[in-house]
Amino acid sequence: MTLHPLRTLALASLLPLAVGTACALPVATDAPALATGADDAVASTSEAARTRTPGIKLLVTVDWEGDDLLDTNLRAMEDFRAKYPDVRIVHFLNAAYYSKRGANPTTVTNSIRRVLKPGDELGLHIHGWKRLFEASGVTFRSGPTFWGTTLTAADCTRDCGHEVPISLYTAAELDKVMAFSVDTLAAHGFGRATSFRAGGWLAGETVRTALGDQGFLFDHSAVPSGFLAGELRGDPLLDWVKGLWTGTTASAQPYALEGLTEIPDNGALADYVTSREMLTVFDGAVTTLTRTPGAERVVSIGFHQETASDWVSRVAGAMDGIAQRVAAGKATVRYVTSREAAAAR
Repeated sequence: MTLHPLRTLALASLLPLAVGTACALPVATDAPALATGADDAVASTSEAARTRTPGIKLLVTVDWEGDDLLDTNLRAMEDFRAKYPDVRIVHFLNAAYYSKRGANPTTVTNSIRRVLKPGDELGLHIHGWKRLFEASGVTFRSGPTFWGTTLTAADCTRDCGHEVPISLYTAAELDKVMAFSVDTLAAHGFGRATSFRAGGWLAGETVRTALGDQGFLFDHSAVPSGFLAGELRGDPLLDWVKGLWTGTTASAQPYALEGLTEIPDNGALADYVTSREMLTVFDGAVTTLTRTPGAERVVSIGFHQETASDWVSRVAGAMDGIAQRVAAGKATVRYVTSREAAAAR
């Protein structure tokens, strides 16, 4: 069975990303110019062209799990960004890096900044890390975990809790953790997030209540459980995701949910889906749009920072396929942030 970050966070590099010359994809974008020297003529598509060709709003996301910041994964991300200089990324950052025992805040900040570019969006990601929750003034819960186990003291020598659902906590407790996380990231120059993705995609009722309390606008936790079934079969996490996001499919689009805009992770993340599967989601959106000229659909794909050296190549494969479809005139693409994805068109 293929390993994935919810079970193994730091994998050896098996498939390094093959990077050649920069791939400037023909896209439309409303973003500030990236610091890449991209050709404006290539990076923009006229409104007239958009109305003739199915338009895709593409979200490329990264979950920062809060475990480690290994050079091999950061280099894989740097290589990806060099190959696709026009791609904007929505980073769901995690304050848990700063709460690790012995963490050097300057080193953490510099490591994260290595792969950020102007035009990116900086959101928030939270897993149930013991040291993060205790630093926030919340008593840690040791289980049940995604796998149906309970953590022991021996599991928590360095830190633990990545696999503990944050939905186990009350809204008041999560208020504290979210506030601490946002304040910590803001204090280190990453701004104040308005978008969020829950660890394990488990943004249950207490999580959504806390998001509203803390002024968040966008949640990206809804995911098609079918994409996870192969990896998570037999684990409680799969049942929890199924129960929470019943009806979420690969064609799901942004919708209002309890004061938030839910932006489905409809293409899931690269640890769970292949390049071909990501392209199937993209192609499905294009097919839908052929019946509604001038409209747009949102497609979300992405990967995890902690396993980028293993799986970002799958996103690269999808990006190459998307570029071929754009070049053939089958669709136009805009790389968007949460706010742009949520905007009706």
